[in-house]
Amino acid sequence: MRNIFFGKSALMSAVCISSALALFSCTGGSGGPESNADVGAPVKGDWIITHELSDPEGLNPMITNDASSSKIGKFIFESMIDIDYKTAELYPVIAESRPTISDDHLSYTFKLRNNVKFSDGKPLTAKDVVFSFKIIKNPLIVNAAALRNYFLDVKDVVATDDYTVTVTMSKPYFLAENVVGTLQILPKHVLDPQSLTDQYTFAQANDIEKAPSNKAMSDFAKWFDTPERNRQKEFLIGTGPYTFEEWKTSESIKIKRFDGYWNAGNDPYKASYPDKIVFRTVNDRTTAVNNLKNQDLDFIEYIPPAMFDDIDTMSTTHLRKDQYLVPTYMYIAWNQRRPVFGDKKTRQALSYLVDKNTLIKTVMRGFAIPTSSPIYFGRPEYDSTLNKYEYNTTKAKQLLAEAGWTDSNGDGILDRTIGGKRTDFTFTFLLNAGNEMRENIALLLVDEFKKAGIKAEVQKIEWSVFLENIKTNKFDAMIGAWVNDPTPSDLYQIWHSSQINNKGSNYAAFNVPRADQLIEMIRTEFDEAKRMEYYREFQQIISDEQPYTFLWVLKYPTAYDKRIQNMKFYNVRPGYISNTWWVPQSTQRYKDAQ
Repeated sequence: MRNIFFGKSALMSAVCISSALALFSCTGGSGGPESNADVGAPVKGDWIITHELSDPEGLNPMITNDASSSKIGKFIFESMIDIDYKTAELYPVIAESRPTISDDHLSYTFKLRNNVKFSDGKPLTAKDVVFSFKIIKNPLIVNAAALRNYFLDVKDVVATDDYTVTVTMSKPYFLAENVVGTLQILPKHVLDPQSLTDQYTFAQANDIEKAPSNKAMSDFAKWFDTPERNRQKEFLIGTGPYTFEEWKTSESIKIKRFDGYWNAGNDPYKASYPDKIVFRTVNDRTTAVNNLKNQDLDFIEYIPPAMFDDIDTMSTTHLRKDQYLVPTYMYIAWNQRRPVFGDKKTRQALSYLVDKNTLIKTVMRGFAIPTSSPIYFGRPEYDSTLNKYEYNTTKAKQLLAEAGWTDSNGDGILDRTIGGKRTDFTFTFLLNAGNEMRENIALLLVDEFKKAGIKAEVQKIEWSVFLENIKTNKFDAMIGAWVNDPTPSDLYQIWHSSQINNKGSNYAAFNVPRADQLIEMIRTEFDEAKRMEYYREFQQIISDEQPYTFLWVLKYPTAYDKRIQNMKFYNVRPGYISNTWWVPQSTQRYKDAQ
């Protein structure tokens, strides 16, 4: 879910979550007070070299939808408001304050600061805000589809002067302030050199049927929705404390501190102590851990539990181990476009064949908490009464039989007649290469399913190809994860039936009319008690239909070089703020000249 910057409202004190998670504090799980002991006052300098398992899709925040893109992009681009890492409440960044909201929840007026500048020295004005909304509202920009889901009800955006913007909604939306306020703002003078967005209105952008015939809208989409706009330096200009420096495919991305940053020293989350932050791609985790031990990496945000247990800080004395909770749920998606997964009893049976508790003990080494819902279990909307689908082979076999699966030819593989043709129960798990955890899960399930007469195989492909395949429905089943902030969820992107095609995020092809209705009702309901009822009814439908087998919420085992100071963890993604880390001068390793 790229609920990335979205979500607000009735937040529990979102950052340190509930008694069940008390062992995992906001500033580090296992390291204790010493883990975060700072040596003197913060100083600038050095590089921080962090691990990425694969290259991001790109760095343009409008046309990317993966966690790495968002994580890196937040150093470069800013929004009118943002989420406070400690409280998970909204606070102003480019805007002077949170917006003035009309009584009918249809109008949101932002007053912009008048001293905000892009890294090329040009001032940010209301024109850039209007331009950014015209990008996301252009229905012909295919790769913006996932993010655009949150802006469907934006009716108009008007600059009443150079520093005032009013966003008008076509209908109330309970997350409107968050969504419209946290859109990252891009420079019009860089990304619309021909002023094409001036030639179409928001009304025209909202007319999806006529949009393809609008030449300005079409020309801009063709120009904007390209790899060049997603990774070339001259197009990745923002107002943030870092600028994009270099991208070596499959090797690294470098960003460097922008010493002319407009808001320097005023926002603790926007500090810029490291001269550079390097995101080094190492698509084999064993190699990455060895690089950490050899001091070629400074930080790995997630280390597979078995590897984590094998790190001996007595022999690698420069390392510190820790752990932190991330509101990320893992799942297995059953693609209902595939005939073998078309029956809900079949999907329920598959869930009963997944021994989550054993997988947590063996594959995860205890670094996970089982879950049964797409709603984060720390949220008040979470329905704790849901069927947990605890491991039960007898129940699974009963459901498979009820769904019509038998071994009619005695070959050891279940089959049934689908569309007049005998169909074996065979399928392939699609995985991203280099993710040993997902591979181990899949391999264990292959053996488990075989016992029940189901033949499963595993296919591993490179990350960008994996993303393209799941977006274009070229898979049977896949193991994935969605990251939420600890805030209310808009379920539209992943679960609404309109998101099944056109590279939408409804990968499982979940399509239940009542669920669509509930998703739409949640979006427009400001009465929290009523909205809670809708969330819980939706979860009951999901639980019954089992488009996903929900696995667990992750605890991230991590390790980092002790020279890094101010290492703290949060529940707002990505769980840490590496631009606020610093290194004492005596232990700094890298200089800008290198």
